[in-house]
Amino acid sequence: MASVAFDRRHLISVAGVLLGTALAWGGLLVFWPAPGVPIGTAADRLAMAAGFMVWPALLLLLMVLAVALTRFFTAAFNPLDDPESPFQRRAQRALSNSVEQTVILIPAMLAAAALAAPPDIRFAGVMTGLFCVARLLFWLGYLIHPYLRAPGMIMTLNVNAAIVAYALVRAIG
Repeated sequence: MASVAFDRRHLISVAGVLLGTALAWGGLLVFWPAPGVPIGTAADRLAMAAGFMVWPALLLLLMVLAVALTRFFTAAFNPLDDPESPFQRRAQRALSNSVEQTVILIPAMLAAAALAAPPDIRFAGVMTGLFCVARLLFWLGYLIHPYLRAPGMIMTLNVNAAIVAYALVRAIG
């Protein structure tokens, strides 16, 4: 059996995983609202959750604009032939990953909202907020150095996994 040699990159990744997990679950503990008035119908819960989806859409729009503006100001219009700066490559990769993560978030959130117990719907705003913070951390970390994207990535994973798990439990329960 081959041994795994841990170097600085592994340690940075592990630290990022721990930090991202602490941020995700710490954010849940701090920002989880007190029980309020239950939202009775599935249609009402679905409408509320759908309204929150404008925030990840806004974040994606900002990322698209950042990539487009860097292409405009550096004359790197053709992504296949024009040379791109490291900033452009990192911004594009952060955008691509954010699109992928948002594709997980939206159907999972809508399913969870439709299936939620009426008092549980308060998770929708908290999880959406944590998702957006996680994506901002990921983007900023990626722009500074690719190793620093780990906290935002794992925080996003924690948020998406929690929403998917909740929806699955409600669907089969």
